[in-house]
Amino acid sequence: MKRKKEIIIIAGIVILSIILIFLPIIINNTNNNNKEEIKEVTDPEISNTITIKIYGEITYRPLYSIDDDDITNEFSFEAKSGITYGEIINRINNFLTKYSIIENNFTKRYFESSSIKICSSDLSIEEIDINEGKININTATFNQLMGLTGIGTKRANKIIDYIKNNGSISSFKELSEILGVSDGIIEEIKREAFL
Repeated sequence: MKRKKEIIIIAGIVILSIILIFLPIIINNTNNNNKEEIKEVTDPEISNTITIKIYGEITYRPLYSIDDDDITNEFSFEAKSGITYGEIINRINNFLTKYSIIENNFTKRYFESSSIKICSSDLSIEEIDINEGKININTATFNQLMGLTGIGTKRANKIIDYIKNNGSISSFKELSEILGVSDGIIEEIKREAFL
């Protein structure tokens, strides 16, 4: 009987020792897990993404679009939560060239999806003639059309016949369908002509 009590006491001491050795490790891991969970919720620098919607007096044509109907006064992009206003301005410089900066504080941060209004700059459209030096396809002569990239005799005649029958060409998408040409050729024509 005395032997059983000694074994139980020794077993209890061993179990208690094991608990005392591993308890601080278990507590430390639990605290670290809680801290990480809190960090995920409160730390804006984690790679959560937000949507920035730019709208207002802007003219935005989606990249690689040749259709004038696609021109819009708003667009959106994904950004890392905590993006600054200055970073947003740098990002929209890839899309817009004629706008006013509304916010003076370039360090202001955005942690949630936001809409930002952008106004056009004071420069009027009359002051900047974007079509200067370009040919108006709807009023061009046969020789002027022949001078455009990718347009030969047959295509120049197609354009002239279409304008005679329909009045005018209203979009570059329509021109693409008339000529049966690739987007690449239409992009070249857009650099040389307007509708």
